[in-house]
Amino acid sequence: KIKSDDAPDYGENWFVMVNAPSVKNQDWEKLIPQARGRIIEKLSKQLSTNVEELIEVENILTPQAIFQNTSSYRGALYGSSSNNRMAAFLRQPNFSNKTKGLYFCGGSVHPGGGIPLCLLSAKIVTEKVKSDFKIH
Repeated sequence: KIKSDDAPDYGENWFVMVNAPSVKNQDWEKLIPQARGRIIEKLSKQLSTNVEELIEVENILTPQAIFQNTSSYRGALYGSSSNNRMAAFLRQPNFSNKTKGLYFCGGSVHPGGGIPLCLLSAKIVTEKVKSDFKIH
């Protein structure tokens, strides 16, 4: 634990993130228990501990919930599909070709997803705005 109030003295607070496809026509009621079972099985095997019996509180955030809470297209974390070798080179640029002064930053545009890359995306947009508007 980094902060003592993250979990009781006898426990820990884990965040387990598993990549999932955006919402299309999946049967999430069926897929969630299957995926959860495989994840717990793998963690238990790796840790030589029955992880499931140690869980006191659990929250599963699905692509459906991401869509409902954030309006992210189909609940996608990374925008358009990012699961092939060319996807990184085909990301949306950080600016609009159609609307002058419209810029984009975040996980679904260049350079991509994850906190470090989102921050880099913000830096790219900042530099582009400064350059376009001659701000020093």
